[in-house]
Amino acid sequence: MKTTDSTCHRCRNATMTNISLSPDYLLPVIKGKSDYRSYRPLILPYPLDDEGKVKDGGNGERNGLTVILIQDQNSKHFAAAVSVASGASADPRALPGIAHFCEHMCFLGSEAYPKENEYKQYLSQHGGKSNASTSASHTTYQFDVLADYGQKALDIFSNFFIAPLFTMSGTEREVHAVDSENSKNLINDGRRRWQILKDLADKNHHFSKFSTGNKKTLPAAAVDSGDDSSPHRKEEGNSRLDGILWSINDGEYDEHDKATFVRAVLLAFHKRHYRPTNMTVVVVGPQTLDELESWVVPRFGRIPDRWLEKNEGTVEGATEEVAVEKWAKMQKAAAKLVNEAANDAPPVSINAEKKPSFCPSFRPQLQGGKWPILVTVLPLKSTRTLVLYFPLPPTWHVPDQSPTRILSHLFGHEGPGSAFALLQDTGLITSLSAGNRVSAPDQNLFQIQMSLTADGEENWKEVVRVLFSYGRLIRDYAKKSMSSHPGQAEDTTRAEYAKLDPLRRIWDEVATLDRMRFDQTSPGHVYSFAPALAQSASKYGTTYCLSAGSL
Repeated sequence: MKTTDSTCHRCRNATMTNISLSPDYLLPVIKGKSDYRSYRPLILPYPLDDEGKVKDGGNGERNGLTVILIQDQNSKHFAAAVSVASGASADPRALPGIAHFCEHMCFLGSEAYPKENEYKQYLSQHGGKSNASTSASHTTYQFDVLADYGQKALDIFSNFFIAPLFTMSGTEREVHAVDSENSKNLINDGRRRWQILKDLADKNHHFSKFSTGNKKTLPAAAVDSGDDSSPHRKEEGNSRLDGILWSINDGEYDEHDKATFVRAVLLAFHKRHYRPTNMTVVVVGPQTLDELESWVVPRFGRIPDRWLEKNEGTVEGATEEVAVEKWAKMQKAAAKLVNEAANDAPPVSINAEKKPSFCPSFRPQLQGGKWPILVTVLPLKSTRTLVLYFPLPPTWHVPDQSPTRILSHLFGHEGPGSAFALLQDTGLITSLSAGNRVSAPDQNLFQIQMSLTADGEENWKEVVRVLFSYGRLIRDYAKKSMSSHPGQAEDTTRAEYAKLDPLRRIWDEVATLDRMRFDQTSPGHVYSFAPALAQSASKYGTTYCLSAGSL
């Protein structure tokens, strides 16, 4: 096991002008023996003003934003990622897809760089690229660029989180991009099966939320040409959104009111979740750690905690008092909606004060008390796929002791005597994979997916019977292992030990292989490495962000 340099770095801030308070430097990152990169984890100080000075009126608390600086002397690219520890699980049910929509909107200019395409143009002109993604628990942004252009790219990137524009015109246009993305998912068999799975889940569980969004769930495009813009009446709609607008607008509202309220919820969602304490930043480049620190601290240190600010503002271009009053009502309703929805999502960090309990989104009572249930889906493409799902307790908080790790190994094993070997030899399947389809703080959903032959499709019950029999075999060995484990005495050979407790032997082998892989694998390309590490750090902390699941 290897750690990064633990020497105190406070004296290195001499090169950072106008910084009145140094960051807090955290414990070293545990890294593998083959990892040649240098790491410096830290937490940023007070919010800074535009001149890089500490804002007046600080209450003694840290900015709270977690940062990991990484030097890779061999890299020709500079990369950065920001991971927000909130995602679709925090969507208000009245506006499904708002987290994904917020991800799209963050890229549409900032106060410092108001041109919508300036970011992507700069990256494309200097050998770079960018992306963003929204999962149930995280919203993650990433880019890379040729190393010599990293500082300017980081400045543009950081301003998306310091002061994004979120204009009304951009809101109306970008909802079409979200809708287009959803339209492509409609012809994807995997996405279709995923949505059916969500429909079978507990409707009160965060897993059941429609995470992508479309122009129906996010009516931010105001009035399309040809649409009826007459005011809605109570009897014309009873959805959550209609009910909220009905109460805000004294009994009537139109499509413009819907679009305005979507923007109000968008701003409230950003204020609630895009807080420094809820964000992790990772930067990787050939620059020295001191230089990277001098780039990051003055920029990301200016991100304010907007949730602590008062909800003030007016509708863009509004001059009439009634418009301002309506906007104030919308802001208040939006803040309440977002805050209530935030409680749906379990805490991401394993170090959170409130530990989530096992809360499965799938239970027999939801399907009449009878399990298993069979769901058949007609695919759009020619395919024969059989998928088994098993709701299990969460292992989010025990990455190095996860029982689903050994289950994945045993069900996915392809050697002699395995379930796969038997099913392949009998001509029923051609491939099999096993692992967590959902790994959340409050639940796991274990998946076994197989590609069937024509004979396998006709005899799918035999495939299921074999896998269930294999599962019972694993269960029986686990019970024996837990009830009577004699331990490996000094005079016990490996062969005797394997006979006494094969399941523990296999666990030891898997753990050893994971540790070897961790120590002997070089780090990946900076573009994919940065976002993965940012998400991992938000879950496991900076010390274990690389090693979690490998030790």
